[in-house]
Amino acid sequence: MDEELLGTDLKIILETRPEFMGLGADLSVSRKGDLQVAEGRENLGQAIMHRMLTRRGELSDLGHPDYGSRLHELIGEPNNQGTRELVRLYAKECILQEPRVKDIVSLAVSVPPDNPHIVILDITVMPIKSSVPMNRVFPFYLEVG
Repeated sequence: MDEELLGTDLKIILETRPEFMGLGADLSVSRKGDLQVAEGRENLGQAIMHRMLTRRGELSDLGHPDYGSRLHELIGEPNNQGTRELVRLYAKECILQEPRVKDIVSLAVSVPPDNPHIVILDITVMPIKSSVPMNRVFPFYLEVG
């Protein structure tokens, strides 16, 4: 049922290192050379990450002016409490756009001790027609370089 309700799409490998942001996405290929797919919960997780990485308004010409997030507006901002609250707010706005998400169970923003230019979003959502939450961890780089 998850596959039907949450959909199927081509599986995409996202590169989340800052030096490749915006450049590092590729189709996933099996050892036999076949394109792989993401189904059900994996597809929903992938869709959430795509929304987070897409600048809001970037798909306006395709008829989706509200798709995406405003996280890109925070690149270059200092990693302080105010910026982290905006990261949390922008991520929440973005995730709630996804029609397959019933609710956000938790959304934590933290800073790893070894890198002050990154925040980690720990996202737990409740998919529609499910009682089992799912979790994704998403690194967001405030400084790219």
